[in-house]
Amino acid sequence: MLTALYTVIVFCLIIAIHEFGHFALAKLTGITVHEFSIGMGPRLFSFKTKKTAYSMRIFPIGGYVKLEGEDEDSADVNAFCNKKPWQRFLVLFAGAFMNFILGFCLFIILFSCSDGIATNSVGNVLEGSPFAASSIEKDDIIVRMEGDNYRSNIKNYNDINYFILKNGDNSARITFKRNGKTFTENITPAIIEGYETKMFGFQPKIVSPNLSNVIVASLRQSRFVIKVVISSFADLLRGRVALSNMSGPVGIVSEIGSAAKEGMERNVLQSILNVMSLAALISINLGVVNLLPLPALDGGRILFVIIEAIRKKPVNREKEGVFHFIGFALLLILMAVITFSDIGRLLS
Repeated sequence: MLTALYTVIVFCLIIAIHEFGHFALAKLTGITVHEFSIGMGPRLFSFKTKKTAYSMRIFPIGGYVKLEGEDEDSADVNAFCNKKPWQRFLVLFAGAFMNFILGFCLFIILFSCSDGIATNSVGNVLEGSPFAASSIEKDDIIVRMEGDNYRSNIKNYNDINYFILKNGDNSARITFKRNGKTFTENITPAIIEGYETKMFGFQPKIVSPNLSNVIVASLRQSRFVIKVVISSFADLLRGRVALSNMSGPVGIVSEIGSAAKEGMERNVLQSILNVMSLAALISINLGVVNLLPLPALDGGRILFVIIEAIRKKPVNREKEGVFHFIGFALLLILMAVITFSDIGRLLS
């Protein structure tokens, strides 16, 4: 019951904020909006103003804003298809942008409620570690890490963890700052007495939350999530990550349930914070995915708007419609494959 409640709240929040982005920019640019809907399938309830119907539908796994002339030609001067390319671009981009804003705001709440924020500064160097054998000292700021197959600018502690995950036990070229000066060390992870895995051997500096560092940490965490999502898709295309590792609605529901139950073992507030953390990740993930230049996604529609702006004339609307229809069909097949994979993982 708790999982169902959290799932509906998370899905509805993320969908509503995404669709509100499209809706708000459509209204601001004077586009006729026929319906604003949260959920898919049969209507649970709806009401209508002079120009727009507002609906809640039974399945909280999607939503839409129905615009005049979005998928067909229209003689209405306020139709989507008759607006300037930059106006259509803003309407299409606004959904993903609102997902980024939601994720950022949730991170602000999470960091504000935390006991401390882990930074990319060195807080403590473990005795007998590779860091202890180097010239790196407490309070040095790690700004870049480079390995043979992966390199990254470092803005927060998660960047360091992600680099270690990608680079494994391999040697790394670590750039750090001290008193405004930049230094570089080549360091190889090693086993430290009392530990079972190879590591660099340091702990991050923890700072107490305040308005300034909470906002900075939230921006950096949002950027980190965007980077990881893009990197994961790149790994998928290169064959480094199997399609079975992706999660769909079933996998997301399972993760929400796990986060809620894990938090409940401590207290209700922790349960809510755990679900909020997952919601922030899902929201930003959705924003990135929607901007991919793929058919049926906002990014695919944005691609056609950009092509039109370059060519100075619109793309054949019928051909664009076929492109998005085929893409939508393939997307449904992909979702079916991912859903079966999710179910298989849950039953194993």
